[in-house]
Amino acid sequence: MADEPSGTVSCRLCGIRIAPDATICPSCGAKEPCIPDEPTVSPRVIRLLVWGGGIVLVGVLLLMSGVVMFGTPDGERDHRPPHVESKKGESR
Repeated sequence: MADEPSGTVSCRLCGIRIAPDATICPSCGAKEPCIPDEPTVSPRVIRLLVWGGGIVLVGVLLLMSGVVMFGTPDGERDHRPPHVESKKGESR
């Protein structure tokens, strides 16, 4: 396609050549006829967010497992029958 002017891009809907900064396609009327190839957020930022989120998630899971495993026994009750005498601090 040597007869096409340089510095143009194809419309994403109809395929005619238009200027890259065109806001409306003159042929089909598409609003944003060309979409840039570059992502809006760099891959480095996305990778950083994924790793950061993973680290925060692992930290929260470790905190919750520690609370469940080593929490204070204040809310625990003695499940032995009431006729069995129990002394404070006595263990099985």
